[in-house]
Amino acid sequence: MSEPEWQMSIEDGLDAHFFQPDGSSRPGTDWGVALQHGDSSYQVLVRAYLSEDASRATRKDSDYQVQVVLEYVDGLLNQGWTPDEPGDLTVVIPTRPGSHAEKPWWRIW
Repeated sequence: MSEPEWQMSIEDGLDAHFFQPDGSSRPGTDWGVALQHGDSSYQVLVRAYLSEDASRATRKDSDYQVQVVLEYVDGLLNQGWTPDEPGDLTVVIPTRPGSHAEKPWWRIW
């Protein structure tokens, strides 16, 4: 009998500013990820920060951000991580592929 696959979904998200080790604050989102594996259910928290060079389109695209978070968790699971292991889950979301730097508002061409 083959092992059941992991099912995952986003339960909720909280946008906030989070303290960094150097004492500064950085905006990010805490995503609640629900995981189901056979009869076992888990919920983990993933903190996501946007990359410093994230485009405006990336910053507005919550669907893309959710996709990156789920891919991050899936990658951890594929590496043998299990949700009952302690630890902080943090991912930096890169600029969405195909979203180019926006022109300044004053530039017509």
